[in-house]
Amino acid sequence: MGKWIMGVLLVAAPCMAWSAEPAASRNQELRFNQMFHNLDTNNTGKISRAEAELKAPAIAENFDHIDVNHDGGLTKKEIKDAFLAADNKRREFSRNLDAADKDKDGKLSRDETKVLPNMSANFDEIDSNHDEQLVMKEIADYVRAKGNADAASGAMQ
Repeated sequence: MGKWIMGVLLVAAPCMAWSAEPAASRNQELRFNQMFHNLDTNNTGKISRAEAELKAPAIAENFDHIDVNHDGGLTKKEIKDAFLAADNKRREFSRNLDAADKDKDGKLSRDETKVLPNMSANFDEIDSNHDEQLVMKEIADYVRAKGNADAASGAMQ
């Protein structure tokens, strides 16, 4: 009896793990499709600049960058690609910060930013409380104040 239960578990466990991954992916896809449908008020299969301006200011602000074929409408693929690119930039940003933080204290000293030339050059501007240490909030506030994703990549170079 015990061998039978163990056999079932050996077969069932990988199947359950496999089915959980597609379920999460399906959930994400359903949420994305719902968001797209809500934005596409005229049901053309594309999001116009006007539709984005009404309901998705972040997409509207980056419309020209997202609209890679410059046809005036954003497809699901263009939006997904933009989300993926933004996520990849965030991950790279985080990896660069982690690599620069040599003492792993969650802060960057002036010396630690030397490997990040643009951050080093703007250290005093980023260090809003002037404690000679940069924390994530200060870096995020700086990037946000610059108002675009290029500030993040520029700060990290």
